[in-house]
Amino acid sequence: MLLGKNLGEKLAVFIATWGYSGFIPPIFFKGMAGTYGSFFSLPLVVGVLYLSKKTVDLGAPAWSPNILYVSSMICIYVLGILSVSSAEKVIGPRKDWHGKEKVRDQNQIVIDEVFGMLVTCYPIMLIPVDLFSPPGALLIFLGFVFFRFFDIVKVYPTKIFDRQHSAFGVMMDDWMAGIYASILLQISSLLIV
Repeated sequence: MLLGKNLGEKLAVFIATWGYSGFIPPIFFKGMAGTYGSFFSLPLVVGVLYLSKKTVDLGAPAWSPNILYVSSMICIYVLGILSVSSAEKVIGPRKDWHGKEKVRDQNQIVIDEVFGMLVTCYPIMLIPVDLFSPPGALLIFLGFVFFRFFDIVKVYPTKIFDRQHSAFGVMMDDWMAGIYASILLQISSLLIV
């Protein structure tokens, strides 16, 4: 599925749909592209968490995990800003799960969910927990669940960003959902770890 007329458009669609995961047909419920995007962001999130935590073990300064993790978030944000507008045009009008036709921020665009998942899971990097232990895996799972909840519910002021007709708005509504989810994740970690 190589949508686009030239390499730039094809690359924009590939990035904005997170490797075309936004095009996976819904299995149980309509409008699951955001869930797929969040799910398929997990290898990146776990990889960045692992590398960030490992940098201290390798003798890097104490601040280096933050730099690595935040740099990853910034890279995904920039990729989203650069790819979303072009991908919206290439993907074209699509019906969302409500049956409403969308010409921007179509369900298939999920790079914003990848960014939101990175924002959500940031506290896990700061918690002294092994990612591959039951508490670590539970925190990652809860991060996924909390982010999906806040991404769907759109607690104030998330809707303000969601209504903007720009790549910035597409990315920032998931940033807000990620902030809310990360706060809930931090609270949950006090009970788990």
